[in-house]
Amino acid sequence: HWQWHCDKRKFKKTWEHGYFFSEIDSVAVCLICKQRVGVLKEYNIRRHHETRHSHQFSKYTGEERKVKAGDLIAKLTSQQHTLLQPSTEQENATQASYHICSLIVRSGRPFAVGDFVKQCLTVAADTVCPNQTRAFSHISLSQNTVTRRVEDMAEDIRGQIVQRAGRFSAFSIARDESNDISDSAQLLVFLRGVNEDFEVCQELAGLETLKGTTKGTDVFMVWENLSGIMTDGAPAMVGKRAGLTALVSDKVREFGGSVLKYHCILHQEQLCAKSIRLKNVMQDVVAIVNNIRSKALSHRQFKALLDEMDAQYGDMLYHQEVRWLSRGKEIGAFQATKKNNIQVPSDKHWISDLAFLVDITELLNILNLQLQGKDQIISQLYDHVRAFKQKLLLLSRHFSTALISCILHCSFFLCVSTFRKFGTFSKPQRSWVDGGKYLDILSNLVVEFDNRFQDFQENATAFELFAQPFSVPVDAVSEELQMELLELQADSDLHSKFRELTLQDFYRRVPAHRYAKIRKHAQVMLSLFGSTYVCEQAFSLLNLNKCKLRNALSDSHLHDILTLSVSQLEPDVERLLKTKGRLHVSH
Repeated sequence: HWQWHCDKRKFKKTWEHGYFFSEIDSVAVCLICKQRVGVLKEYNIRRHHETRHSHQFSKYTGEERKVKAGDLIAKLTSQQHTLLQPSTEQENATQASYHICSLIVRSGRPFAVGDFVKQCLTVAADTVCPNQTRAFSHISLSQNTVTRRVEDMAEDIRGQIVQRAGRFSAFSIARDESNDISDSAQLLVFLRGVNEDFEVCQELAGLETLKGTTKGTDVFMVWENLSGIMTDGAPAMVGKRAGLTALVSDKVREFGGSVLKYHCILHQEQLCAKSIRLKNVMQDVVAIVNNIRSKALSHRQFKALLDEMDAQYGDMLYHQEVRWLSRGKEIGAFQATKKNNIQVPSDKHWISDLAFLVDITELLNILNLQLQGKDQIISQLYDHVRAFKQKLLLLSRHFSTALISCILHCSFFLCVSTFRKFGTFSKPQRSWVDGGKYLDILSNLVVEFDNRFQDFQENATAFELFAQPFSVPVDAVSEELQMELLELQADSDLHSKFRELTLQDFYRRVPAHRYAKIRKHAQVMLSLFGSTYVCEQAFSLLNLNKCKLRNALSDSHLHDILTLSVSQLEPDVERLLKTKGRLHVSH
C-alpha cells in the first residue's frame, strides 16, 4: 500500500503534453500560466488544465501537442535562466568589488578612492565594451562599501591566522613600538610559527594603541598570553623587572616553560655603528651636504655633475649620513668648483679619517643589507655578524703590524685608494695615517659587537646544532639531545640529504619517530625572529596610511589595513560571498 501511494505521487512524463505541466523542484508547474499545484496528484493537475486552459489548447492533438509542450518547456527554461542571471552577475560584481578593495588598501590609498575607481570602470566599459556597462555598474565601490569589504577581509585573514596558530609546534613573536602622526604609541606584534610539517607562517598578530606612558606593564596587560620574544631593546621592552620580556618570562615560568629572548639584530648593528668616534669628519660632511641641498642651483648642478661622472648614485638625500660618506669624491670635486661653497678640508689627516670612515661605513652597509629581509633564519643572520667581526679582527691585525701599504691596496679599503687616484695624495705615507687611532676604533667596535650580541653568543651552540647537525661536537649540546645527535650523525642517508636540501626541507624529511627532539629543536630555531625588520616595514605602511590627510583613521581600521597589507595569506572571498550574502548595489 505504501509503495502504491508513492507511485501515485510521482510526476509522470505524459503529463507534460497531456496537461501541459512540468516538474520543477518536485512541484508540478503549469507551462501555460506558471501556477503551481500543491499536491502532486493527476486529479488536481487534470482539473487545473480542464477548467482553465482546455478550451484554448484542445486544438493541439497527437504529435503537434507534444511539439507545443516542448516549446513551452523551452520557454520556461529560458525564463528561469534570465531570472537567475542577475543573481550570478551580482555575485561576480561583489567578488570583483572585494578584489578591487584589496588592491586599494594594499596600495595605501584611502577608502574614498573607490568612487573614483568606479568612475574609471564606467568610462572603460562605455568605451571598450558598451554591452557590458550594466555588469560593471553592479560593482559597488562607495566609501562605505570599501570600508565593509576591508573589515570583512581582515577578519577572514585573522581567522585563518588563528587556525594556523592552533597547529604550531613552536612559535615566537617580534614586537616594536612607535608613534604615529597623532603621537599615539602603537605596538606592533608579529607571530612566526612552525607546524609539524615545517611550514613557516609569519603574520601580523596584533596592533594595539597604548594609552599614556609606554611601560612594560602596559604592554604586558595586552599580550600576557604570548611567549618567546624579539624586541628592539627599548627600556619598556627589556627592563629587568617591569620590562615586557621579564613579565612574559615570569608568566611562562608559571606554566613550567621558558622564553628565548633576543634584541633585534638590526638595531644592535646600528648601535654598534654609532660607536665609531670620528664626529669631526661627520660634522664637516653634514655641513657640506646641507650647503649643497639648501641652494636649488647648486643642487641641480651637483646632480648634473653626478651624471657626467657616471656616479653610482644620482642624488643626495637629507639625513642619509651613510650614503653621503660613500660619495666623498663627487662632493669634493663639486665644492672645489664653487667659490662660495664650504670647501672640503685639504688636511691630509682629515682626508685619511674620511677615507677610513667611508670604508668602515661601507662594510657596515653591506652587513646591514645582509641582515634585512622578512624570512631569514636567525642562524644565518648570526653568521653574517660573526663574519663581520672576523673582518674587523683582520683589519686590526693589519694595523697592529703596521702594514699600511697593504691596507691601502686591500679590498677592504677601496676609498683610500680612490682618494689617491683623485689626486689628494700621490702615495701611501705613514705620516698622515694614524694607525693607532684606527686600531683603537676597530678594537672598540669589536668589543661593542661582543657586548651587544651577547644574547646571540650564548646560544651559538644551539644555532650550530640547527645549521650544522653533522659537524657540531656532541659534547657541546645539551644531554637530552646527545643520543639522538649521535644516531643522526651516523645516518649516511640523512647526511646525503643534508648536502642536497635546504635546512627547512632537510628537517622535514628527518623521521619524527627516531629524532623527535632534534626535530623539535629545529622547529624552535625556524620559528625565531632574528630582527624586528617586519615591524619596521609595517610601521612604514602605518605612516603611509595614517598621514596628515588621514589622521582621523580609527585604530580598528588601521589594524585592518595593516593586516591586509602585510599578510602572506589571501582572504577567502568565496567564503565571504556565501556568509555575507549578496549586498545591494551602490555607487
